[in-house]
Formats: sequence, structure tokens, C-alpha cells
Amino acid sequence: MRLYHWITLAILLALATWFIYRTGDAYPRIDKNVDLNWKFTLSDPEEAHNPDFDDSQWRFVTLPHDWMIEQKVDKENPSGTAGGYYPSGIAWYRKSLDLSSYKNKKEFYLMFEGIYMNADVYFNGTHLGRQINGYTSFYHNISDLARKDTLNILAIRTDCSKLPVDRWYSGAGIYRHVRLIATDHIHFPIWGSYAYSSIKSSGTAELNVKIDICNNSNKSERINIIYDIIGPGGKIIAEGRQIAYLEPGENKSVKKLFEIIDPALWSPDSPELYTINCYLKSKNRTSDKIELVHGIRSIVFDPEMGLMINGGKVIMKGVCLHHDGGELGAAITDAGWERRLQTLKKLGVNSIRFSHNPSSPGVLDLCDRMGFLVVNEMYDKWEMAWNDAAPVIQFTETWERDLGNFIRRDRNHPSVVLWSVGNEVVEQLVDPEKGREWYRTLIEFTRSLDPTREVTCALHPGYESRGSEIPSSMMPLSNIVSYNYRTEYFKDWQKAYPDKVFIASETRPYRSEKPENFQLISFLGNSWFKLPDNSPGQFIWAGIDYLGESMGWPDRGFKHGILKTNGFLKPISYFVKSIYCDEPMVKLTVVDSLCADSLNNLNNWQVKWASPPLVDHWTFSDDGSMKNVVIFTNCDGVELSLNDQIIDTLFREAFEDGVIQKQIPYE
Repeated sequence: MRLYHWITLAILLALATWFIYRTGDAYPRIDKNVDLNWKFTLSDPEEAHNPDFDDSQWRFVTLPHDWMIEQKVDKENPSGTAGGYYPSGIAWYRKSLDLSSYKNKKEFYLMFEGIYMNADVYFNGTHLGRQINGYTSFYHNISDLARKDTLNILAIRTDCSKLPVDRWYSGAGIYRHVRLIATDHIHFPIWGSYAYSSIKSSGTAELNVKIDICNNSNKSERINIIYDIIGPGGKIIAEGRQIAYLEPGENKSVKKLFEIIDPALWSPDSPELYTINCYLKSKNRTSDKIELVHGIRSIVFDPEMGLMINGGKVIMKGVCLHHDGGELGAAITDAGWERRLQTLKKLGVNSIRFSHNPSSPGVLDLCDRMGFLVVNEMYDKWEMAWNDAAPVIQFTETWERDLGNFIRRDRNHPSVVLWSVGNEVVEQLVDPEKGREWYRTLIEFTRSLDPTREVTCALHPGYESRGSEIPSSMMPLSNIVSYNYRTEYFKDWQKAYPDKVFIASETRPYRSEKPENFQLISFLGNSWFKLPDNSPGQFIWAGIDYLGESMGWPDRGFKHGILKTNGFLKPISYFVKSIYCDEPMVKLTVVDSLCADSLNNLNNWQVKWASPPLVDHWTFSDDGSMKNVVIFTNCDGVELSLNDQIIDTLFREAFEDGVIQKQIPYE
């Protein structure tokens, strides 16, 4: 009897294996991560691109993988203060791909969500191309090289030998997912389809779906296009059909309009999402299927009202975020990002500016679901590098492909409300005419791919002492003016440019300028209190501490953000919560006099970003001394007690900055 059970189990396992093998090719489109079983070496061996190369001595890694974070920091490492004192290097990755189970698939693509940087990609020994920009997603068509009768070899060389390239920690290697996409000859091209909608006065919404279709077969095809729209509740709420005729090798764009009755609208408070399923059928066979995630919402930037979402005013309570995860490096998982975003959401943050490069697709998916408004930024600098010693990144040769990939990849995300094509670009300061020329070019190109969103560039605050243009002559070129650290000028600039909308794209967490005395706590200098009512909002630098841009050895990073790199709160977090969050809150903190003295004596550029010297404990060594208690709350007032004795009842309205303070004896 026991033998019978074992035989039965073996047969069932064999059938299950056969079923998985056979049905793996049954789906019209295969789109899966190929993150396991990569071989890696931090070296630059000759012939590593060759399929026959012996990589048996290389170690196995799983993607995402950041090799830089694994290395030792050293004061002499070339990345320096900008990159957190991490080393440079060249590394190779190799992986075998078995495509034998995809016998019915005709087209194969490899999608790389992010490789830092100068990535040379080889497939079965053939060089597919080089991707210089380390943050932009890109893909290669490997259809003509793919083999189903033997293993395929993918080899990637990453070159980070010249550092620093960026002004922050970049990471290095294949630090995001790699995906294999397999389709029929008749298919939807990658990033070729998108949806946009408008809300009508009747209470309905018009949903436009624009798709690209490709026929790479050798004969003419009559293609049935089938749509179904899935509402937030999981039910089909609209369906549609079209017919398209494509000649061999032809690409065609088609549009379909749907009327959505009583639409559920996407907003930060209610991020309702629709799924648009698109199918291609030829000769009664489904040749391809894609899903588009869509949020029905109206976004209007108005010079008088600021930001209007679905007809109501919304203030962008934002932070700027770099891409690293602290000790996790650049290879932070989606789960790690979700935890970080949940913490920011609890503080009342509703807007993210991803600085200063494309984020991972998974992070934008999270923003769609969680209801964040995203300023999606492509570049830090353009043709002119931030540092004379920085390596040339060939901006003029690569911008059109990279920016095009960026816009096409992200234009379906409802969380993305604004494109940003640069940050404090050098041209603005040293060659304004060149800056205006580039800005016009990038705006026009972006709008050609997505006419539904505005385009901006975060402008440098300028230097009065160096004769910089203030305001910049680049400012009039866009409807949305994003300016870093110049919130106090917005009211006057609005008078000169009444048709413009001004956003505080970077602000300091405590005060606009360095306090004269850190012992004295005052938030009156915070840009939040200078923000005009008609401004859409502000973005605090930075939402989370990050590696790089350090104050100098042995510091490895910037530590003046709202959260620590591990997502833990700081005392300054509660000030942000008191101005950003509507739910009642209160937090008691105490001025740390020793820390205040250290900040007063600190001679470093970062001191302008320093938070007030506050602690959230009541353990000191100087009994009887007076302590300045600082209380953050969004309530009308608080009752303060010490050792069960009521000391005072204090009200926010008595304090100009709304931050309650009281000197009490330590005991």
C-alpha cells in the first residue's frame, strides 16, 4: 500500500511538471523576472562576453544586486564626500537562459529596469548596445539571437571606474530587476500603449485608450482588438472591440473611447484604480495581452488656486527622496519602499519628488496604490557636469532615447502629476542662453509623448554674490515654475508672471537660513509659513536620510532628512506631522544644549539643513537645570505636567510659529 502511494505521488508530480512546462507557453505574453542564479565578478576579465567563457569561479548573486554597498569605505576612495567614500570598479554579470519551453513564442525581449552604469549588454556573444545612464530603464530585442535548442548566455559589463558621477551615492551593478518578455509576431510593442481620461460636467468620464500594434509576421493580418475595463471593485464595467489590418512588418496606432458612468476617482485620499485589459486576436487565437493600470482624475495647476484635483484644492505636502536604502544600498526592495512610504504617509506626506533620476517601476506602482502625488524627475544635470572632474555622460547623444524611454514607461501612472526634466542645471548659472535652448527642447519633446501633463525643471536658487540671474530667465518657459530654496520670492514673482504657478521644489526642514543660535528654537523661518496660498505646495529636502553628499569623512551620508535611513522617526518628523497631518497629534521634545553648542560651532555647508537640536527623552545629568520643552501638535492646546503635577496649559495661538515652548526645571 505504501509503494502504491509513492507511485501515485510520483505520477502526480510528473504530470504537474509536464503541465507547468506545457502551459508556460500557453499564455499570450510571458513577462517574468529573471533575477535568480546570476554569476558575478568584481573584475574585468577578457572574453567574459563569450558564451564559452569559464565563469565557474564567479560567485552566485540574486538580483537586485548592488556590488558597491558590499565594499569597504575608505577616505581615499574616489567617490569621496559625494558618493559616501565607496570604491569604483568594473564588474561583470552572466546568466544562462533556457527558452526551450517557449516553443510558440516568436519575439523575445530583455527588459532592464536599472543598471549602474555604462552597461554593455551581450547576448550569445553579440553586443546589443551600451546604456550609459544608470537610472533609466531600457530593453533589447533578442529575437534574432535567441535559441530554443540550447542554453542562451546573457553577459553584462558595468563600468563604474570613474567616480564620482553623481552628487550622491549611486550604487553599482544590476540593482533593479531584469525581465524576460516573450510574445507572438503580432504583439503590443513595449511602452507603446497608454490611457488618459477626462471628467465631464455630466458626472461621467471619457477614457481614451491608445495602443500600438506590431505585425512582425511575413503576411497580412486581420487583427481583432478586444478591451475590457475592470473597475476598482473587480467587475467589468465596459467592453469594446476593434478591427485593424496590418501588412507584414507594419506598426499601427489605434484609439478607443469609452464612457465611464459614475466613475470612481483617483486622489491622494482615495486612490481608486481601473485595469484596462487589451487583447489581440488573430485567427481565433489570442496572440498578445497587456494590462494598463489607470486612475481617473483631473489635474489642474492654476495660478490663482494652486493644484486642483477632481475640482478640489489639494496642497502638495511633499518631500524629496533619493533612490538608496541606506545600508541596503541601491538594491532596495519594493517591500522596503512600501514600509518607507507608509511611514511618510502617516506623517501626512502626500507628495514625492524623486530626485534626481527615474525611480524603479515598482515604487511608482506603490505610489499609484497608496495615493502619492509624484513629481517624476529625469535628470539632475544636462550637458554641463556638476563638477569639472566628473566624467562625461554624453548627454547630447543619449537624451532623446533615455528621456523617451522614461516618459513612455511612466505615463500610465496616475500618481505622476508633473514631469521634471532637470535640477539646478549648470547652464542656468553659467550659460543662460544654452539653458533656455535645452529647456525648450526638453519641454517640447516631453509634451510630444505626453500632452496631458505639465513639464517643469527645478531651478537653482542662484548666488547673489556671483551675479546669478534671480529669477532665472528659464522661468518663463514653463507654466509650472519649480524653484529650490526661494519660497520667499514667490509672491513678488507672481506679480511679474501672473500666469505662472510656483512650486517650492526644495525647502529646508527647519529654517530657510542657518539660525544665529541653535539654542533658541523658532520655526518662523520655515518655508511652509512663507508659502503663498496659490502655490501648489512644497517638497522638503530630504524626506529620508541617504548615502552620499556627506559633511566629510568619516560621515558617509546626508543625515538631515525627516526620517533616518531605516525609516525611524526623528524629533523633526513630528514638526512635519504637525503641519502636514490632519489627524490630532502631539509630541514632546527637549532642547539638547550640548548638541546646540556643537551646531553653533559647526562650519560646514550642511548646517543650513540641520534640524533643531531636539531629543525625545527625559534623561539628563544636570538636576535642577532649566530645560526648554518644545511641543509639536496640531491641536489647539496642550496640558503640560511633570511627575503628575500640572505645570501649565498652553495654546498654539500664543506662539507665532504654532510650536509650543516652555522652560521647566529638570527633575
